Amino acid sequence: GVVDTPEGGLTGTNFTIRNVYTVIDLLSAPVRLEPITVSTNSQGVIYNPAGVADEALALYRVEVVPEGIIPDEAIHWSKNNDSVTFYSGHDTGPEAIVRGVTPGDFMLEVAVDGLPETYRPYIHGRVLGPTVTPIHVYIICNADGIPAVSTNTVHTWVAEANRIYHQAAMSFYVAGVEHVASNDWFVIDNNTVFYKMTSYANVTEGLELYCVGTITYAAGLHSDPRLMPIDARCGMAVSSTSAHRNTLAHEIGHACGLKDITYLVFQDSVGIDLACSANWSGGDGTGYHDPGLKHAALVQRLLMYDTANPQKADIAVGSVKGTGPNLPDSFPVGVGLDAMGARTPSH
Repeated sequence: GVVDTPEGGLTGTNFTIRNVYTVIDLLSAPVRLEPITVSTNSQGVIYNPAGVADEALALYRVEVVPEGIIPDEAIHWSKNNDSVTFYSGHDTGPEAIVRGVTPGDFMLEVAVDGLPETYRPYIHGRVLGPTVTPIHVYIICNADGIPAVSTNTVHTWVAEANRIYHQAAMSFYVAGVEHVASNDWFVIDNNTVFYKMTSYANVTEGLELYCVGTITYAAGLHSDPRLMPIDARCGMAVSSTSAHRNTLAHEIGHACGLKDITYLVFQDSVGIDLACSANWSGGDGTGYHDPGLKHAALVQRLLMYDTANPQKADIAVGSVKGTGPNLPDSFPVGVGLDAMGARTPSH
């Protein structure tokens, strides 16, 4: 068979085509549906979110490989219940748009004309009531009165948190900004100093964010999750020198009850036993993923990946297996909606 090239010509494929196309090598996963992804549209909206806000829209996407082998009109999306509806007829082609209707779990499924009935990628999701959380910001200034960050930088961090937490029907806003002169807190080099700083204020609603010049042992910090929210020591810190745009979002994840995750074995392929059933899309072997995708690369897409990574952004539906230093065996780690003890965090 042949397919179009970007230059307008034709190139051979390893697929057999009858009429438009016919049965293809299913092991090559020509239709890929990856629930844990950081892929976005041109506006930065993350595809395949775990959550959809009630009355809001969400984007879901399958990738056809190679592009053009399956015509758009042959790809059909369906839903298993009325928690969501397809927006304005967007249920055909590689991209689907759904609107949240009723809080609850749902599943989307993809069927392709001419392929076996068993070839059905699917994805789980949850319709959630939207939440809004204030963030009280304290920018630490050094002995010369120079602030660790600008207020514009803070708003950039919050905007990125809003982009990421759209997957969980959550949003945040800056409730106030206070500049605090304290050379002792400009550089955080131990937890004792961190907790002295976070005890500066004790807000009764929302989150406390302390912006510092440097944290010598991390890009961001979050107080011990075992502390009650009313404890004055509760709070978060983000470093101006080592933080990425998504560092604040990662620390907010801890305020919601999510855990750090890493994975030390880099040769394991993605599988249902590692990604876990809530984050799976069906199929045998590696399911409807890139056949070369390793689980370690999948983990690095998660917002709660414990190493600084400017691309990490995904919030899963359920736990994902991971591990940590000196822990060779993998175990389920709470990095998704199921592990969120609070979607209106107070810390």
